[in-house]
Order: sequence, then structure tokens, then C-alpha cells
Amino acid sequence: MAQEIRRGGHAFDVHEGLAAPFLFDNVSTDVIAPALTNLTEGLDAPRGGRGPSRGSTAFANIRYHADGSPRRDFVFNQEAYRTASIMIVGRNYATGSSRVTGVTRPLAAWGVRVYIGESFGPIFLTNAVQYGVLTVELPRETLNEIVEWVESHHGVRMRVDLERQLIEMPGRDPISFETDPRVRNKLLNGLHDLEEIQPHLPAARAMRARDVEERPWIYRPADERR
Repeated sequence: MAQEIRRGGHAFDVHEGLAAPFLFDNVSTDVIAPALTNLTEGLDAPRGGRGPSRGSTAFANIRYHADGSPRRDFVFNQEAYRTASIMIVGRNYATGSSRVTGVTRPLAAWGVRVYIGESFGPIFLTNAVQYGVLTVELPRETLNEIVEWVESHHGVRMRVDLERQLIEMPGRDPISFETDPRVRNKLLNGLHDLEEIQPHLPAARAMRARDVEERPWIYRPADERR
């Protein structure tokens, strides 16, 4: 995906795509989006730009050998998963630093719009919403079942429906999941942060006005409080 990825206002309703199993625990954002890499030979460069593109550096240190050639054991380098846009991950995925590139680099590289995992880093969850990326938390036993289905159904797409909160895979019963109501509303309606808080502003202004009446000294300039 060679496109500019902007922050905020992305909608998510239903996504259909191939899934890639990456069921490892404690994968930090340093692995997903390494800050520095000497892998420059053989990596794609953006049109008219210098150095590797954003997408080509996703998982760079485990995706390539030292000479820049692709590693066969990295899931997205395998033929069955080259076009996957759903990742099945483990526990504590994307913990560590707050870098937003933990979301945007896989999005640029493969168009990853859904992560299904046991648990996620809290800042990653916030960043994901900003880019219209859905995170689904499920028990490990259920994740193992999904991975088993994925590995035995190469080339078969699954469907992730946020409106109905269902994961649908041909040949098996749907899997239900729960999403935080605020996150669900924000994604379904493609809301920016300001659009999300807009309906609450009248109540916030009224609360502030009451507080000014009840505690006027709090709002006086500092030199007048002495």
C-alpha cells in the first residue's frame, strides 16, 4: 500500500481478508517497527524519496536477513500469507514504546486492518482506533482454533463484522467478540476525537459554570489568590 496514512476519522464496519498466524507473546513495538535498521539494500523506497519506505521496514529485523533478502520463516514472506490483512497474535502484542508506527507500518506494508489476539499494549489500542484498525481480544483456546482453521484453509477469507461483533469463517460457527462501546461507536461512525467529544460539550460547559459559582476562587488569577 503506497499511500499516505492520515490519523483520525477512519471508519470500520466489516473487513474481509486473509489471516496470517503470528501467535507469539510479548511482541513489542520495537519488533514491529524497529527504530533503527541497517537494512537498506533491497528495501523498497518511496517514489521520489530516499531510504526504505514505511511499509518495507515493518518487522524489518525479523523479516529480512542481514543482506536485505527476505527470511522464509517470516509469515508475510510465505506465499500463503503475502496478501493477508488480518493478523492472529498472542498475549501482550505491541507493548513497549508508544510509537504509532506499530500500527502504521503493517498498515502500509500489507493493509493490516484487524488484529485478533489475547491482549494488547494499551497505547497500541489507542493508536489502532486512530487509524481505523480493529483489535479483537479472545481467549487463547479460541485463538488456537482460529490458527488451526487459517492453516488448513489457505486462500480462504474470513470476515470480521464490527456491527454484529462476529468473526465468520466458512465451514465453522461464527465467533462472537465484544468491543468497548466507545471504541465501537467511534469506528463505526469514523469519528475524529473532536467529533467524538462534541455531543458532550454542552454538559461539560454546564458543569464548569456550576463549578465557577460554587468555587470562584479556583478561577481567579494566581496573584489574586494570595
